[in-house]
Parts: sequence; C-alpha cells; structure tokens
Amino acid sequence: MTRPTSHSMADPPAGALGLTLAGESVWLLPERALWWPAAATVFVADVHLGKAASFRALGQPVPSGTTRDNLDRLSGLIDGLNATRLVVLGDFLHAAAAQQAQVLDPAHQWRARHAAVDCLLVRGNHDSRAGDPPDSLRFDLVDEPHRLGPFAACHHPRQVAGAHALAGHLHPAVTLFGRAHERQRLPCFCESEGLLILPAFGAFTGTTLEGRPAGARCHAVGGGQVWAAPGATAGSR
Repeated sequence: MTRPTSHSMADPPAGALGLTLAGESVWLLPERALWWPAAATVFVADVHLGKAASFRALGQPVPSGTTRDNLDRLSGLIDGLNATRLVVLGDFLHAAAAQQAQVLDPAHQWRARHAAVDCLLVRGNHDSRAGDPPDSLRFDLVDEPHRLGPFAACHHPRQVAGAHALAGHLHPAVTLFGRAHERQRLPCFCESEGLLILPAFGAFTGTTLEGRPAGARCHAVGGGQVWAAPGATAGSR
C-alpha cells in the first residue's frame, strides 16, 4: 500500500492529493482524473460520451448538454496541466447510439482544439458495444493491459505482474457519515496493493459502493479536493 507523499512536489494542482505509485509521483485530482507529471500524462476513466443521448433515443427525458460538459472538462484538464498525452481507461463512448453527429461533432471540435495532444483509449466493455471512435478523432486504440512505463493502463481492475495497474469500470464511491446521522455518497479513488481504480469522469455515469477490493483505501472527491477519507475502506457503508 502506498502512502500520500509530502507536498514538496513542484506545482501541486489545486485540491489534489499526491501519491507515490511504483516509484512515480502522481496526483489524484478533484476533476476525477490522475496526473502523472513526469510524463505530462493525464488519465481519466469512464467518460461515457453519448450516454444521455442514448437514453433520449429511448424516449427518456434525461438532461442534455452532458457531452459538451464532459469535453469542456477534459479541455480544462489538458490546458490547465499542459498535458501532452491523454489516456482514457475505457468507455470513451457509451453505446452505438453515440456514433452520431450530436455526439461526434463536438468531439471533433474538441479534438481539433487539442490537435497536438496524443490520445490513447484502452478499450473497455462499453467500447466493444459502441465501436471504436472514428479514425478522424485520432485515438490510438489498445487492449488491456497496456504498459506505460511502470504502469499498466487497464479498464477492468486487475493485478498485472511487474506493473502498477490503473483502471476504471467500477465508478467507485464512498459513503461519509455525519454526527446527525446524515450520509453523503461521494466518488472516490480506490487504492489497493498494485492497483488504483479511478472514479468515473463522465457527468452522467452514477456511482457504486460495490466491487471494490477488500481493504482498499478510499480517497474521496468533493468540495474541490481529494482527501484520504478517515476510516473509509472497501466494505464501508
């Protein structure tokens, strides 16, 4: 199990929690992303572009505008960090219904804005149903596990021999309890030996308390910061 690093690393992002994983300094960001400064790389998981459009195609009155919101937040990360590489840990598109102009037009506009950024997608379970992004979005497409230095970029949480796995898929969350018996569910990073599970990046994705590795530590995301939630481990409710 890793321990939070000191805040002596150069230029800590606002609200971030620093960790050392596999000998590398990384930051867990309140934007529900991971920043690896030595490689100028930002990781996100479970963007699920087009999820709301997929629901609306079924006649369900869900909010619109989530695609542009997700892309704007990705732009904020890339611009704010001066990232040169974006790694999506699976589920970039939600379903085949996302392969339409309503979703792909803003995605192409976003890609043109970040033409110099290398984008890599580790295929997830939703990507297999949605189909690969069009070639014009210029994503490198790989299957899990995909080695990047000491890390193994995955979608499904797993152990990878000789590497520290970074994954998504679960949309993990933790429940915090107040003194007046109130409770609040927050997305979280889920950390266990050799594995870090990122919270879902997408704005219309939901969260779950299930499936986290036993004994994993939860780093909650809320109020513009990431913190190690006291006593929050897998199995907490």
